[in-house]
Amino acid sequence: MEQTIPPAECSIISFEREWTETARETFCAFLNSHGGRVYFGVSEDASVLGVEEPNEIARKVNSILKFEMHPSAEGYFQTNTLKIKDKHVVVVTVLEGYRPPYYVTINKGNEKDRLCYVRQGSSSYEANDNEIRNLYHKGNRLPYEQRASANQNLTFLALADYFKKANVQFDEGKYQTLGLKDLNGFFTNVGLWLSDQCTAETRAGFFLGNTKASESDGIYTFSGCVIEQFCKIRDLLSNRFDFKKKIEPNTLSSEGCINEVSDYPERAISEALINLFAHRDYSFENALATVTSFSDRLEFISLGGLPQGVTKEMMLLGISVPRNKTLADILMRLSGMERHGIGIPTIFVSYENFSFKPTLVCAHEYIKLDLPRLQQIPSDLTDRESAIVSYLKQNGASSRKQLQDFVNVSYGTVINTLRSLEAKKIVVKQGAGRETKYALIIS
Repeated sequence: MEQTIPPAECSIISFEREWTETARETFCAFLNSHGGRVYFGVSEDASVLGVEEPNEIARKVNSILKFEMHPSAEGYFQTNTLKIKDKHVVVVTVLEGYRPPYYVTINKGNEKDRLCYVRQGSSSYEANDNEIRNLYHKGNRLPYEQRASANQNLTFLALADYFKKANVQFDEGKYQTLGLKDLNGFFTNVGLWLSDQCTAETRAGFFLGNTKASESDGIYTFSGCVIEQFCKIRDLLSNRFDFKKKIEPNTLSSEGCINEVSDYPERAISEALINLFAHRDYSFENALATVTSFSDRLEFISLGGLPQGVTKEMMLLGISVPRNKTLADILMRLSGMERHGIGIPTIFVSYENFSFKPTLVCAHEYIKLDLPRLQQIPSDLTDRESAIVSYLKQNGASSRKQLQDFVNVSYGTVINTLRSLEAKKIVVKQGAGRETKYALIIS
């Protein structure tokens, strides 16, 4: 080992003048972060002071990392003694642990406690609930949905009813095949989410204005089997936004059953709901996923951000690694989702003939999707205006020449007609010069 001291403390370097109990916190933080080195016998300004009993420090370090770190960090550290200017410096190298979160026993007077620490900059501090959750995910390679549920007293009456409606066999013999039980016979987390005992909740709210400070027009909270939550929320939106008929779970996207809604493309709502449930991070306890209707948009907020390795650009391209693949499979089977990953592109395609577009925000802790409301076309349009609107609905944004050729009128006539539609806020002009196109603002 090089007989020198680093110039300053940082995220992987810590200096201790002598042995102190705070070293426990640093060891734990290094295990939970990216590893690091602790130098005993060095001051905060990197001056070498030395220690009197290096062997005693090495003994304490060995005891703590082996027996007072949970899980044990044996094999994840090494202790060496340097001699610098006739002074002894004990260097403890701690590797990043493979099984986080790590907890260390802390003595508090006559009591002992196990606490978890992480590293930020040159400081170690106690991890909060969210940081511990992230450490747990990092250390357990088994997907969260496949881990054994804390609740093993589960029933599936609601789920069985939906399988029956979809004409798919469902009984106890299918539990492992569907992923509701693991190979050891324990109910999994996805089993919990699909059970009657599911505590994960989803809230649907309606506001008359464009913020949550607006007057409320009803707030509803759903719990229990997430398939039932999905269908109840979809029925609620159907009634609010005038779907032409109720669609059973097994025919939501079957050919001939896709109907336009008065305020939103129905397919966009269905896909947004599927994504809300399939990509949600259910490890966030007591936190609700939400569907919120405002005067100008529908907002879907799913907790957990993007799964590791997935980017927003990948989602927009239709490349998807579902956070909850097992749950997504069952949603696909019962709600007609054709294949994983097509939801986001399908949502955007459903708006391609309009100037308003959905917005997708992928933050660290959540995903937010906004669907703009599409107002209805007035019934008092002229025949020529109606023809142009119909053409734009079918073909999307179009040039003046394309529209002129379609309605077969003069340049002046088509321009006047387009100006009339602009004044009525039905059509918007995009671009300039030869690149000018006209697109619908409303449905």
